[in-house]
Amino acid sequence: MTPRLQPSDLRFDPPEVSKDIRRALLRENWGIDGTLDRLDGERDQNTRVTTDEGDVFVLKIASASEDRSVAEFQCAALEHLARADSDLLVPRVIEAATGERIVDLESDGVSMSARLLTFLPGVTFDSAGALTPDALVGVGASQGRLASAFRGFEHPAATNFMAWSLDSGMVANDELWTDLSAEGRACAAPYRERVESAAAALAGARRQIVHNDGHRGNLLRATRDTTDVIGVIDFGDIAETAVIADLAICGASFVDGHPNQCAALCSIAVGYHSAMPLDINEVDLLADLVLTRIVLGLLLVEYQARHAPTHRLAEIVGELPSYRANLSRWGKLDPRATTEALHHQLDTTER
Repeated sequence: MTPRLQPSDLRFDPPEVSKDIRRALLRENWGIDGTLDRLDGERDQNTRVTTDEGDVFVLKIASASEDRSVAEFQCAALEHLARADSDLLVPRVIEAATGERIVDLESDGVSMSARLLTFLPGVTFDSAGALTPDALVGVGASQGRLASAFRGFEHPAATNFMAWSLDSGMVANDELWTDLSAEGRACAAPYRERVESAAAALAGARRQIVHNDGHRGNLLRATRDTTDVIGVIDFGDIAETAVIADLAICGASFVDGHPNQCAALCSIAVGYHSAMPLDINEVDLLADLVLTRIVLGLLLVEYQARHAPTHRLAEIVGELPSYRANLSRWGKLDPRATTEALHHQLDTTER
């Protein structure tokens, strides 16, 4: 019998290190102290650290199941971006007193690694509602600019397994489909063949390292009254994957709840294309890849809900209605008509 998936297989097992250990870790390695506040974390235990002087950082403690190379990859990626495009607002890595970017710690006999990043001020797009076409173009352009900045960057850990990557194989995982709730299965099952085919088609697509997680909660604006993207956070899902998947992930989030989802995706794609030009074949895949991202999200969020620690359960379960509603609406769109609209807006030609 094939062993059932465990949270550690998907890296959905953030540690729970006590405040005392985290305080000691911060003092000994970075010489700082302050107020510690929990931040959400799917794979890392994330803590906002606010010093008495008003400086704010994020302490990230990786799961023991996560190879240290993953943290090294994320640190190297942020340092690459700082060199490649110094105007991009992304977290910066704070070296420990030893000069190391990553430090080791042990809690309850388990070895883990930790790193400290700057905390970016701003407001996410979670509560922004349906954005205007110009704002959506800006969203797409910010993700395209990020992808462009990653051009030429390589790292040995870039091909490590990432469950959220559209080509990870998880959208075709039988166990995830079998364990869906009745409501989730009724919503997603009509599209299984379509999304598995779209994911498989990524094998021939252009690849590089990308952010891979440009959803509403990871893009920052200055205030709730503005819509210009000023920063990008959460580089935990970066991976070498298909470039067009990076756009699909962003599109799937920002079309959610929009009154004209096709037009919204077109605007996002126009922005992305302006910074990271797409070819005809990539655009042909986009509509179905947006669907693939929504279905994969439903599969993985339902899995997390079945295994979530108590402090994360309410937040995870709260995401499910949005996934189901987004899937229901996007799935009803004619993919051919959406693709034609995309080509019309982008006027793509063979590269």
